[in-house]
Amino acid sequence: MKKKFITTLGIFIMLAPFGVAHALSSEVHITTDGKATVSSAKVIQIAGSTLFARLYWGDAFMRITIKTNSATKFLRATGEATTFAEVSVGNLLDVTGVLEPQSDTLNIIAASVRNSSVQKEQSTLSGTVTGIDLSLRQFTLNNKERGIVTVKTTSSTQFLKGSRTLDLENLRVGDSVTQASGDYDIPSKILSAQSVTTYIDLALYKPRLFIGKLAETPSSANATSIKVNANGAVFTVFLGDKTTIMRNDKSATTLGRFVAGDTIRLYGTRRESDDPTIDAEVIRNTNL
Repeated sequence: MKKKFITTLGIFIMLAPFGVAHALSSEVHITTDGKATVSSAKVIQIAGSTLFARLYWGDAFMRITIKTNSATKFLRATGEATTFAEVSVGNLLDVTGVLEPQSDTLNIIAASVRNSSVQKEQSTLSGTVTGIDLSLRQFTLNNKERGIVTVKTTSSTQFLKGSRTLDLENLRVGDSVTQASGDYDIPSKILSAQSVTTYIDLALYKPRLFIGKLAETPSSANATSIKVNANGAVFTVFLGDKTTIMRNDKSATTLGRFVAGDTIRLYGTRRESDDPTIDAEVIRNTNL
């Protein structure tokens, strides 16, 4: 079995400019067959698929070139797979690979690059909406485990509310979000959302009986809608060609007989919309 040893590579260590100190403590491990493991390499420059970095020991540093290719695996600090595109100048990397042949500087052909500066993970969060900022296209979510989380959205974020595909403009403070999925940045508590699903009790949108008071006298006997105050809300009730209009004894009548304050019993389906709206099948005026 080949022995492993820590290479100090003292001849490559350069002194940093006077007064510039780094708290980093890097390590380089190289085996006799050229396999290398590097920790805490700070990215200084990015050119194509090559990363130029430094290893620091207090005020001293050593330059290192990290060459990547299609076989290089990129990981976040959380262990999740990522891509080269997520590496930025200033990031700290842990690298495994082999020394580049016939190189007189510390060049590594990387097998894996773990970016400890990217503390993100794919997460699905739930909670109650506590605030909305349309100008920044974001909202805050009170999550049981993580507390207040900022959820950032884009034009491609999918919003689902019941059976509707909507947008951030249709979200309301107090809404219960069952799933907000995307990249969660742990230190900043920011979720970059790919999709947001808001809870709706779909039983509310099944055909059923509504009882209330006529909020205003219909504009005419041929009006296509009326206003009914029921269940603490004023509903716009739409009439179709097949809507039946009845007196209390279930005989036919017209809206021309209706006046504000009449008790209305109607059967219909509430629409999945932000405004209280009903499509009526039967309207019965118990005051006639």
